[in-house]
Amino acid sequence: ILSNNQLRGKYGEEVAENLLKSVGFVKGQNYVANESQDTTSTRPDFTIILPDRTKVNVDAKFPLQALIKHQESESKQEKERYLREFTSDVKQKIKQVTTRDYINPEEKTVDFVIMFIPNEMIFSFIYDRLNEVWDEAMKKKVIMAGPFSFTAILRMIFQSYKNFKYQENLYDIIKLIKVFEQEYGKFNIALD
Repeated sequence: ILSNNQLRGKYGEEVAENLLKSVGFVKGQNYVANESQDTTSTRPDFTIILPDRTKVNVDAKFPLQALIKHQESESKQEKERYLREFTSDVKQKIKQVTTRDYINPEEKTVDFVIMFIPNEMIFSFIYDRLNEVWDEAMKKKVIMAGPFSFTAILRMIFQSYKNFKYQENLYDIIKLIKVFEQEYGKFNIALD
């Protein structure tokens, strides 16, 4: 699976979807997978739909080949060459995410996109060793997330979603209490 770029992509999507489901998101209700946007033909791997219909787009990317070559290389020159290649690959993935209209006011998206890297080791390597890439991603409003940080982001979004629903329900409950209070007042008058 890891030797084939397309299979790695599918694997990354599967990991992301499993994390979405494990947090409590429901497909078709809280998120959709691989659906075209309304105003453009691009299709993010996942679109999380917030209660007010705002969208958070997620694209899974799995840069790997050059990193493996970097890890396995014996000579310092080869290590440096493969590190440059890996850096270029990650920058290319960021560019792909930013050129697909995943941040789009017409689509009612948030002003960032999540680039999910489904392997914690690769994510940590980027975070620890590629500071300039990390800075470039942040400037372009791309939030890179490995499995742990993606889960934390999802939990935060899901909790916000639930709080919004509770608040909505609270208003309905208060309305019902007011109606009950009025009806109870009418009952007391009728009873007297």
